[in-house]
Amino acid sequence: MVLVDDHDLLRRGIKTMLESEGDIEVVGEASDGSEAMKIVEHTLPDVVLIDVIMPNKDGIETTRELKDAFPKVEVVVLSGHDEQQFVFDAVKAGASGYLLKTAELEEVVKTVRAASEGEHQLDPGLADKMLNEFQTYQSNEVAEVFQPLTPREKEILGHMSDGLPNKTIASRLSISERTVTTHVANIYSKLHVNNRVSAVQEAMRRRILDYTP
Repeated sequence: MVLVDDHDLLRRGIKTMLESEGDIEVVGEASDGSEAMKIVEHTLPDVVLIDVIMPNKDGIETTRELKDAFPKVEVVVLSGHDEQQFVFDAVKAGASGYLLKTAELEEVVKTVRAASEGEHQLDPGLADKMLNEFQTYQSNEVAEVFQPLTPREKEILGHMSDGLPNKTIASRLSISERTVTTHVANIYSKLHVNNRVSAVQEAMRRRILDYTP
C-alpha cells in the first residue's frame, strides 16, 4: 500500500503500526497528491491510504484522479475531519473507505484489508451522517433531467467497466485517444459524475450499461 499525508511524523507512525501486522507492506509514501500520483504509477499498490487536507492537491481531488487513472487501486481516506460533505465527496470521488484519525489501529487495519478485497467500509460513527447526506443527494438528483448516452458512449462505457484505459479503448475501436477522452468527458457530464468508477456505478444503477465486449 501507499501512504499519503503531509505530516511526516504521523505518516511514519502509521507505517510502523500497519507493517507490524505482518501482512501489510507499505511500498511508498507521499506528502501531497501530485507526489502520490507518481508513486502509485510506479508501484501500483492494492490500496492507497490518504489524508483529505494537504497542500497543492487535496485528498478528494487526488482520490478522483487516482481512480480515474488506476481503477483497480482502492483508496481509503484517513482524515481528521468528520463533516458530512468531506465523507460524501470522498465516496463520490471513488474512495472505498473513510476513517477518522481517532480510529483504533484495529479499525484501520480492518478497513485496509477490506479495501484490498474490493469491499467498502466507513467509520461507524460516520455511517449515519453519510446516509443522511446521500439521501438528500438522491432526492435532488431525481429532479434532474438526464441526457441519454449515445450508442458509442455506451460502448466506451462498457470498455471502461472492464478497467481499460483510454489508449486501449481507442485502439480497440480504431479511433483516436483524443476522441475517446471527449466521449468520456461527455459520459461524466451526462451521468453527473467525475471519475470512471462512479460512471460505471451510476450506469449500472440506471440499468443503462448493457454493452458486452
